[in-house]
Amino acid sequence: MQAKCQVDMTYGDIPKQLFMFTIPILLSQILQQFYNIADTAIIGQYVGTDALAAIGSTGLLIAVIVNFFIGLSTGVSAVIANQFGAHEYDKLKKSIATSLSVSIVLGIIFTIGSLIFMKPIINLLQTPKDVYYLAVDYLKICFLGITFQLLYNIGTAILRALGNTKDPLYFLVFSCVLNLILDILFIVYFGWGVKGAAIATLVSQILATLLVLWKIMRLDDECRINLKQIRIYRGYIQDIFLVGIPAGLQAIFMSISSLIIQSSINSFGAEAMAGMTVFSKVEGFLYFPLFSLGLAVTGFIGQNFGAKEYERVREGINISVKLSVYISLIFIIVLNIFAPYILRLFTHDPQVIKVGLESIRIVFPSYVLYAINQIYIGSLRGIEKTFEPMIIALFAHCIFRVVWCSVLLRYFHDMKVIYSSYSVSIIIMFALLYFSYKKHICAKYFKQEVPNID
Repeated sequence: MQAKCQVDMTYGDIPKQLFMFTIPILLSQILQQFYNIADTAIIGQYVGTDALAAIGSTGLLIAVIVNFFIGLSTGVSAVIANQFGAHEYDKLKKSIATSLSVSIVLGIIFTIGSLIFMKPIINLLQTPKDVYYLAVDYLKICFLGITFQLLYNIGTAILRALGNTKDPLYFLVFSCVLNLILDILFIVYFGWGVKGAAIATLVSQILATLLVLWKIMRLDDECRINLKQIRIYRGYIQDIFLVGIPAGLQAIFMSISSLIIQSSINSFGAEAMAGMTVFSKVEGFLYFPLFSLGLAVTGFIGQNFGAKEYERVREGINISVKLSVYISLIFIIVLNIFAPYILRLFTHDPQVIKVGLESIRIVFPSYVLYAINQIYIGSLRGIEKTFEPMIIALFAHCIFRVVWCSVLLRYFHDMKVIYSSYSVSIIIMFALLYFSYKKHICAKYFKQEVPNID
């Protein structure tokens, strides 16, 4: 069955399906990065280094919340993909309705909590005084859009679970173009500074969310729900939380560690803060395409696991591992070559550029293993195994990185200590995920124990 709004991936040509399913997600992530670069470049060129540092510092705080939403949404995607693959349409409708209802409730809770604890957290990060008030202005406005951000991520996850990755791409294109237009209007012409950037983001996010919800209400008959059906169904919230909450916590651990480490980065001054901000923008060109492969694997594996098509699960994982390695190598080489030119789009400050280049040279090579990590994580989520990856992420991304930086910076006050914490944690996570993958997937469902990446 291939319907107007859903795509059944439980039969047919696997490489073609993975390619057609992954490409819109990949393009979405790349587009998001082009937008982020343009957005940051406008702020850096027209507002200044302090504004760039403020957005970089507060961006980590926002990332803690948003990454939790993204993780939660991947858990929701796994549950719905399993139900769609098994053709359990009544359960699927109730899961969709419950997911949207929970999103609204959680969004309101997060908005209130974020506004209450915003200033204490900014103080905890040791944000310099010349950046502090810019950070507060930016966050106040951004936090008003938390509910829409959560609904957007859950909504696009629902569409991905049903095999629809094209419409979320179209909605993202609209959102990014609108955001850039508003950035130019509010920052360049009206001179609103970081407040203008935040307002532009808020408006475009609201409109993108409304488009996603509109699409969900227009799904094909077996999956469609109406406004009257949007409520929390007993028994379904438990399934969503058991899979979604660990996935959300897994995503948040990386952001929490980065948020804690940000205080160490701040101790090196505004140039180091700005340098890590522009590094994160370049890193996104590598991080998000690989992350998108993990999202695609979750949807594909989820549908086929629900349909008990285990041979398709095995072949899909093998193909995805190879693809992730090839893509990561290409992106690492290209970004290393063009990094000096990309960094100059954001700033002409030589110290900021130096920090950005050093971090790229040290961190990027380890992303070959990060690519495979994303396939392992996506596969485990596809079979609704999210607790163990959460524990692995807690140790590798949060505990290890924080301990590494806390101990070594006492003896070597050098930014290279911070860069290396990312690379070493990726290696540790790869080793732990490898054994988790073998235990939960290979040993139970495959004759072939590990994917061949030759």
